[in-house]
Amino acid sequence: MNRLIISGSPRARGRSAGLAEALRFAFDEEGAGKTDLVLLSDVHIAPCTGCEACAANIGRNELYCIIADDMVRVRTLLNACDELVLVSPVYFAGAPAQLKSFLDRLQPYFYANWRAKPKRPASLYVVGEGGDPHGFVPLVGEVRSALAVAGFALKDVHDWVELISPDGALPEGADPVHDGRVHPASTYTCTSPDGTWPRSVQQGEV
Repeated sequence: MNRLIISGSPRARGRSAGLAEALRFAFDEEGAGKTDLVLLSDVHIAPCTGCEACAANIGRNELYCIIADDMVRVRTLLNACDELVLVSPVYFAGAPAQLKSFLDRLQPYFYANWRAKPKRPASLYVVGEGGDPHGFVPLVGEVRSALAVAGFALKDVHDWVELISPDGALPEGADPVHDGRVHPASTYTCTSPDGTWPRSVQQGEV
């Protein structure tokens, strides 16, 4: 089992990095395969420009991108992993710029039709200070959409908002893999114009 953990925060130290490191340690303790960790704060991934070069080169290079940066290395790890774990803060209900650049740069997978491949599992761990009444449904939607194109199925969302200190310390005794408020990714769907929370929360189930 090869796992890849990606921390989508622009900060090298903080809630996302702390949880990502704790997850890597927990997976290593399990001893089931290899775990790689990528902090997007430590790499340079430029935004997608929509140039469509990936579409034009599909016959020659399946995942071609005209932008030469650290996405090449991250993509190699992404292709080799059996399971993806994404850790992200919430920025105005959505993804921070660094994570959005990574997600947008998955466009070559669309033209290479990786969405038709057998889906590999992915999980999203969400962190934040809390207090935004709009939740983070847009973040889940962005992640589900982009990862599906790259051949992943987002299974679970682990809500750690308000549970991690600013320096990245988890609550004493917390299990980074299984704790947090966990919901199936399918519950994070806007069912009405003001549907900003998981259906399970809207219906008072949790």
